[in-house]
Amino acid sequence: MIIQKIRHAFSGYYNFLLLFLTLLFIFRPHSQNSTAVLAIWQSLLSLALLSAIFNAHHLRAVKITITALAIPTIIFCWLTLLHPSTFVFLTNTCLLILFLGICSTSIIYDVVVRARITLETLRGVVCAYFMVGFLFAYIYYLTEFLAPESFYLLHREIGIFSYAEFLSEFLYFSFVTLLTVGFGDITPTQNPAQTAVVIEGIIGQFYVAILVARIVAVYALSSNKRLIRTIEADIGAKKKLKK
Repeated sequence: MIIQKIRHAFSGYYNFLLLFLTLLFIFRPHSQNSTAVLAIWQSLLSLALLSAIFNAHHLRAVKITITALAIPTIIFCWLTLLHPSTFVFLTNTCLLILFLGICSTSIIYDVVVRARITLETLRGVVCAYFMVGFLFAYIYYLTEFLAPESFYLLHREIGIFSYAEFLSEFLYFSFVTLLTVGFGDITPTQNPAQTAVVIEGIIGQFYVAILVARIVAVYALSSNKRLIRTIEADIGAKKKLKK
């Protein structure tokens, strides 16, 4: 019985993706001195990328595209740890932004446009939210590299090519912005960074509003259909009794 419940919990779409995305955020590297920590992060990131392909519902064309992107993305992710350089960093970050952008858009389309009141839909909703947060974290990461001091950060003397406190701070800041909490400990100081932050804040607001409205509409529609079927069944039963 327990094995069946576990198997059922991990069946369907978005379960493994949600697991790895959650682990990625919780165990984001806070120190660049530990190679083991960075290797674990890279492993979780690679598993999350694979899960975003094979444990999510995509259209065929989208799945082919992100599969083609996943191979070089994973390779460059590991190269940033093993052989860091400007070219590797820029290529890796751009590939990740492109991959996360396509995947998050595809998942949002699946769970919002074609919303159904199921457990898979709810898992997909959370996965899309996480992926948008990761997407903007890498956008901020790239912006800071191309235009230094675009953000006021808690730590400045950090190696730009390592997945360490520098990226960890942007992940924290991205989700704070997406949630529209705004503690003010990290702030954008230049126009491109400020524009990206405003866009993420707008997405965070509209995502919840549109999503809730969509799910309520779908739930109301499904309830009405069930009510109609119940009424039709009652009418049919009454007709049979009269005969």
